Amino acid sequence: MENSIRTIVFILFLCFSLLAQAQYALRDTIPIGEVLIKAKTHSGDAAAGVSTQRIDTLVMQQQMVGSVGELLASHTPVFIKSHGRGALATASIRGAGASHTAVLWNNIPINSPMTGQVDFSLIPVYFADQMELYYGGASLQNSSGALGGSIAIQSNPDWTPGASAKLMQNLGQFQTYGSFGEVNYSKQKWNLRTRFFYETSQNNYTYYQSANRTTDDSGWLELKDADGKKGGLLTELYYRVNNSSVAGVKLWYQQSVRKLPALVNSSVYRHHEKQDDNNLKALAFYKHYGERLTWELQTAWLDDGLDYLLQNQAYNSEAFVTHYQSRNLTRSSITNYQSSLKLKPDWKVEWQLLGRFDRVKVDDLKTQQGYSQEQTEFSGKLALHKTLGERWYFSALTRQLMIDSRWVKPIPSLGMEYLLHKKQNIRLKTHLARNYHYPSLNDRYYVPGGNPQLKPEEGTSIDGGLHQQKILKTWEVEHSLEVYYLFIANWIQWTPSEYGYWMPTNYKKVFSRGIAYHLMLTKKLGPLQTRARMQYAWSPTTNESDELAEGDASRGQQLIYIPRHSGSTWFYMQYKNIRFTWLTSYLGQRQTATVADDQFIPLSAYWLTNLTVGFQKNFSRMNVGIRLGVENLFNSSYQNIKDRPMPMRNYSLLLKIDLK
Repeated sequence: MENSIRTIVFILFLCFSLLAQAQYALRDTIPIGEVLIKAKTHSGDAAAGVSTQRIDTLVMQQQMVGSVGELLASHTPVFIKSHGRGALATASIRGAGASHTAVLWNNIPINSPMTGQVDFSLIPVYFADQMELYYGGASLQNSSGALGGSIAIQSNPDWTPGASAKLMQNLGQFQTYGSFGEVNYSKQKWNLRTRFFYETSQNNYTYYQSANRTTDDSGWLELKDADGKKGGLLTELYYRVNNSSVAGVKLWYQQSVRKLPALVNSSVYRHHEKQDDNNLKALAFYKHYGERLTWELQTAWLDDGLDYLLQNQAYNSEAFVTHYQSRNLTRSSITNYQSSLKLKPDWKVEWQLLGRFDRVKVDDLKTQQGYSQEQTEFSGKLALHKTLGERWYFSALTRQLMIDSRWVKPIPSLGMEYLLHKKQNIRLKTHLARNYHYPSLNDRYYVPGGNPQLKPEEGTSIDGGLHQQKILKTWEVEHSLEVYYLFIANWIQWTPSEYGYWMPTNYKKVFSRGIAYHLMLTKKLGPLQTRARMQYAWSPTTNESDELAEGDASRGQQLIYIPRHSGSTWFYMQYKNIRFTWLTSYLGQRQTATVADDQFIPLSAYWLTNLTVGFQKNFSRMNVGIRLGVENLFNSSYQNIKDRPMPMRNYSLLLKIDLK
């Protein structure tokens, strides 16, 4: 009976959306080439009380030859767990796990249904025009299951009339080379935009090792077997159907080949570890902009392949022994419909329907084990927003999710904003949400160890804070102070089982709370432009579970690889054609184990400073630019995770040509 009622609700939901389209399909202009100039915490165009952060356009321009993982690590409170330069990089937001961070590409979720995660080292900033973070319960605006938060990446058209081209060449130490290019053509109703890149690096940097590794003595060593290459192509075609509608297709193909070095304290004599990734994302969409009604219909196809090989050679052996040789294939078909309708000047309703079909095939050619599974998902969202006078703003939202005919509990959220001081533009915000994260296919079906009986992880979050944006004489000031609380029950943890292999169980209870502060200053005085940003996050995230096994000392302790303290300062200055940036970031101490053993020493905190100096010369038919970059200016020796050393001070040179 309950399932029938929910099915009827979905049907009524769809009928309401179609009726709204027919009644309110009014024409309006289509935004052309939105220009973002600063990070902004939204209030009027987002749900009330939520915590969001839009990445500064200048920051994205400075990081355009880097990965999204590198950008997030330097300019946001998100902790990026990096296994090395160019290696696997996963995200933790507010102490949650890597699978608790949802990533959307043009509103399409791209997390792997196999692992639930995203490798941020494989997402180039060059393919992104806009990036926004949704912290905690704010993630319910665009996804479900993102207990920590979500990251939305958008690529946009360039309607500049005529043809143009861009070319960049990046040269760096460790035999690092990168080529980036773009071709854009726009005429009346059509826009064709193509971007591509190719990077290669030996990653043979030196690091200091204080413990013996096989026959090597302590001292300065060179990282071996860490080379890699990757390349990608993003092609977008847009068509203006009329003054109020646009349609298009987007195709993103990418390939990477990476060697993974042995841990620096490994006793293996010779090591060969390799990972190959092939990723294809195709998207078609139709979007209507109306005075009162805006809606979009999307359909997408995701095709991901991952081949992994691990071989080791013993000291007294001539042959390599293969431990793992796996082939993983994931294919997903997604259809997404979303719409918003202004009922009155002070009311707005939003709804979304999403259907998804996943097929995963995992084969270990060494053990002849694996699994093949399919998964069907349907989800819906209904949100109401109400403005009351000049000071109050309210939002209410609910999501409903069904996976393989299993209904997940309703996912609600409530938010409120109040304008405390109109002249000073100070807003008080608060937000309450509940969320559920469904186990990944690996969690349920991996061989050996998958557990089909796992429960969804449950998260409860409360946010509150103050936000101000004001102009003081020649300065524009924006800052915010936020506090948050996040409790996650049924946290899925892989632990040793009685059968001799690891299995996932709903074991952990995690309590995350913290304070985040953000300040942005902007000033323009004639030919001189300056911008400065400072942010700090205090993020105690502790395990509140019972002791799992003898020696487990993790109860009440900070989760491993989650820093309590992090922060950064960024300064940008432009005088005529000369540009200068300075970035200093701090990452606090991180635990590396949960057992009570003195040999597991926490990773030390570290400071990193990067700077760039650039010059651009404009000509009638082209612009030419050059930029020198220095990373790790003060030559700090550090590790992001244990036994994965990072580069010392290194230099890069970027050449850029824009043809008009």
